[in-house]
Amino acid sequence: MAQFAQVSLTAPQQAVHNSLARFKVIAAGRRLGKTTLAAIECLLEACKTENDYGDPLGSDSEVVYIGVDKEQAKRNVWNMIQDIAREMGIFVFAHQNSCVLIIDNGVCQVRVRLLGMDRPDSARGMKLRYAVLDEYADMPDNVWDEVIRPALMDCRGGAMFIGTPKGKNHFYRLFSEALTGDDPEWEAFSFMSHDNSTLNRDELEKVALDYARGSPELYAQEIEGKFISKGGALFHEDDFPRDAVEPKHGSYFLTVDLAGFERESAKKTARISRLDDSAICINKAYNTMDKDGKADVGWWVKEIQHGRWDTEETAKRIVDAAVAVKAQTVGIEKGVLAQAVAPYLASYQAQRKVWLNVVPLTHGNQRKYDRIQWGLQGRAKRRLVTLNPGEWNSVLLEQAIDFPSKLTHDDLLDALAYQDQVADWVEWEGQDNYEKWEAVDPISGY
Repeated sequence: MAQFAQVSLTAPQQAVHNSLARFKVIAAGRRLGKTTLAAIECLLEACKTENDYGDPLGSDSEVVYIGVDKEQAKRNVWNMIQDIAREMGIFVFAHQNSCVLIIDNGVCQVRVRLLGMDRPDSARGMKLRYAVLDEYADMPDNVWDEVIRPALMDCRGGAMFIGTPKGKNHFYRLFSEALTGDDPEWEAFSFMSHDNSTLNRDELEKVALDYARGSPELYAQEIEGKFISKGGALFHEDDFPRDAVEPKHGSYFLTVDLAGFERESAKKTARISRLDDSAICINKAYNTMDKDGKADVGWWVKEIQHGRWDTEETAKRIVDAAVAVKAQTVGIEKGVLAQAVAPYLASYQAQRKVWLNVVPLTHGNQRKYDRIQWGLQGRAKRRLVTLNPGEWNSVLLEQAIDFPSKLTHDDLLDALAYQDQVADWVEWEGQDNYEKWEAVDPISGY
């Protein structure tokens, strides 16, 4: 393969280049150097004479750089990729009208082609050794699965997805799945604009300040490279105060949202799971009155455990959590999943010599949006739902702010909203503050 000694890489570019993943997803702030890296990787892939599996690669396979449209692709990378090819000493010829670059890797000549996803069918039927999808968030969400992925099959080729986040869409979903690490063929990278050491620090700070003044969300997206939800239909982060001090009075309730069970063997072999986590919400509901007759009501959420567990582990977690806080009631979402975990619940209760008050939770023929709105939004807006600080807070808050986006999970939010069915009434604490009631007429009771 041709050597690449003439062009230096920044630290973020080097990190991506060094990755052995077949598919790389890069979400980054503006001016990080994503497009430059894409041009470099296209040429390096064209220089290969065999793929990562040892299969030979010939001149019948191509590398493609795909922009949102061909004009954008040409504007962003066409001159750059020619210049780098000349520096590498592999440049042969460039077809300016069709945007096809011919390079010589020492064994054969390979085409590096620019395409635009305004015409996605133009890539159908191609034999690709590598593909770069630039600003993937702006492309149709079927481009990868229906067009590019099949074209990589013959060569068992790789791909790179790059872009600045634009809400939570198919780019966010792909990034999130790659980030799980469930599949070694996929890896996700996230960088801020500040990570590019070649940018002028003063200018970068001025631009960042302008963004921050106009819109903190835009700053987080464009400079920090974060995926910012366009949701927020029901909840805001400020709706959920945090306090580590447990209320003195009240009763604990558990609510469980089951989202499927996963065997250990499946965890090792599954491509990437899109299932929600199962979630166990441990909440203390309180309803007190001080000597002056002032009421203090609300929920104090001790913890929401979440994860993909098998049936046995799920049952054990439910029993252990309920016993630890002496839960008054355990509510479990009604359905086949509840039936699957029921025998293990009974077994673990017998082992612990306890018997929990387990009740079924129902949808009540309500849409999830309505159920969460009626069960949780009112309390949250009145700041009656307090979170015990913990790592799970950020997961819950992200789900609450994103809701009802179909591209983000809502398992923790759903488990918390179910508390409305089991913790909607708690006996008043401090009734002794009232004067004793005495019947005026002992016969009628008044």
